[in-house]
Amino acid sequence: MANTGNINSIDTLIGRTVLARSTANKIGQLHDLIIDVSKGELAGISVQIPDQSLRLVEGRDIHSFGPDAVMITADESAVTVQDSLLKILPLAKHNLIGSNVVTESGKLLGQVAHVYLRLSDSVLLIYEVRTSILDKLLGHTLYFSASQGRAISADFTRIVVAEDTEEKADHNLAALESRLFSPPKEDPVVVIRSRGY
Repeated sequence: MANTGNINSIDTLIGRTVLARSTANKIGQLHDLIIDVSKGELAGISVQIPDQSLRLVEGRDIHSFGPDAVMITADESAVTVQDSLLKILPLAKHNLIGSNVVTESGKLLGQVAHVYLRLSDSVLLIYEVRTSILDKLLGHTLYFSASQGRAISADFTRIVVAEDTEEKADHNLAALESRLFSPPKEDPVVVIRSRGY
């Protein structure tokens, strides 16, 4: 999966080097993104350090996602899994992909097939949801902002989304990006001249 403008597949980020901004030390490699599904936000990242164990970094300690490295505030920003409050949240690639997506009224929209990120001043998460690979070929895939999320099951197998998710979704990533991030279209100005008496 590639990039579409400022929208990046999580696959392009996973494996990227993670560096501490304050010391320039290499902490490890980006292992996955940690998602707060009920808020639709990036809560943090998991980092695989050289001994193959994982460390978790809270979102507030992520300075930037650069083209070559993810910059975190300091070495101490990467804490052990058991010492982090983030451990209860799902990982984008390892937990969310394959989760069933159901509306608040109980309509199954499909499964999360992929997660995307829009990198700008604030990070926006986007879910790609479909029932099969055939959906993608037929243009039945849904792309929508993760902010539509309302809850996730304890085993991460189901996500409940807002009732209007299907209406707010687009069938391709470019259309979603255009609708959400293009400047608003201005109404044409019509000038009517009248003859004064």
